[in-house]
Amino acid sequence: MAEELLRVENLKVYYPVAGKEWLGGGRRFVRAVDGVSFAVNAGEAFGLVGESGCGKSTTGKTLARLIQPTEGRVLFGGRDLFAPRDQAAARALTRRIQLIFQDPYSSLDPQFTVGRTIAEPMLVNGLYGKKERTERVLALMEEVGLRPDHFSKYPHEFSGGQRQRIGVARALALHPELVVCDEPVSALDVSIQAQILNLMKSLQRKHGLTYVFISHNLAVVRHLCDRIAVMYLGHIVEIAPKKALFEHPAHPYTAALMEAIPVPDPASPCMQETLEGDVPNPVSPPCGCCFHTRCKYAEERCTLEPPETREIGPGHLVACHFR
Repeated sequence: MAEELLRVENLKVYYPVAGKEWLGGGRRFVRAVDGVSFAVNAGEAFGLVGESGCGKSTTGKTLARLIQPTEGRVLFGGRDLFAPRDQAAARALTRRIQLIFQDPYSSLDPQFTVGRTIAEPMLVNGLYGKKERTERVLALMEEVGLRPDHFSKYPHEFSGGQRQRIGVARALALHPELVVCDEPVSALDVSIQAQILNLMKSLQRKHGLTYVFISHNLAVVRHLCDRIAVMYLGHIVEIAPKKALFEHPAHPYTAALMEAIPVPDPASPCMQETLEGDVPNPVSPPCGCCFHTRCKYAEERCTLEPPETREIGPGHLVACHFR
C-alpha cells in the first residue's frame, strides 16, 4: 500500500471583506476554502478540478505555504506545515514542496537570465558552490528540453512553452517531493499543452514526484492524474480514482462537468446535463448543501443539512444526501 505523503484536514481560508459588516456589527468574510479534507499518497498525481472561483488555487497556494489557513491542518510527512517552529526547520520542510505557476511569463523575473532563475532557489537556501549550481542548472535545463545556450538568455526571448519549461526546471531545483501545479498549461496552446504534460509525466516517473494538479480542464487531469477531487464553492463534493469518476460520476455537479466536456464529433448529441443559475456568493453561501441552489435533485433536506461525505465505492467519496 502506498505511503501517505500529504493530509489536509478541515482546511478553511477566509478573507475579510473590507468595509462591509453585518447589521449586528460582525465582520464579513469570503469563504474561499470552507472545510476541505483529502489525502495524497507518495508518487501519485492528485487532481483538483472545478469552476473558476471554487477555491482550488487558494487550496494549492496554502499547501505551498504561500497562504496562512484560517483553520484546519496540513500534514506533510506527518508534520504540520503551520505548527510553530524555528525558521530553519520551517525552511527545510517547505523546500520539499514547490509550485509551478499558471502564467509562465509573470512568474519569471524579467531581469534574471534563465540560469539565474533556475539557480535562485539554490542561492536562497544556500545550497552548493557556484560550480555545482551551474552544473545542476545545466542538468535541469537538459531534463526539461532547454539547450545550454539558453542559459544566458532572458524570459522575453522565449515562447510560452519554453517559459513553462523554465518554471518546471526551477520547481525541481531543490529536489522536492511534492509539486503543486496551479493550472500550469492553461495559458498554453493545445499542442504545447500536450508537450508539457508529457514532460511532467516523464519527470514524475524519473524522480518519484508527487503532484497536486489544479485545473478546470477535465481532459487534462484525465491524462495526468490518478485520483481526482471535484470542488464547488470552497467544498470538495467528490473524490474518486480517475476511471471511477469519469465512468460513474456520483455527484450532480460532477455529472454536469462531464457533460460539458466538448466532443470532437458533429454527430454527437449536445450535452444533456446543463446547470441553471449562477454560483452563489461566497460571502453568504447557502445553508445546507452548497450545491442545492443549482441542483435538479434538491429537496428540502438539502436546504437544511450539509451532506456528510460517504464512501460509495473503493476510494470513491461523495458529499450528497441521495448518492
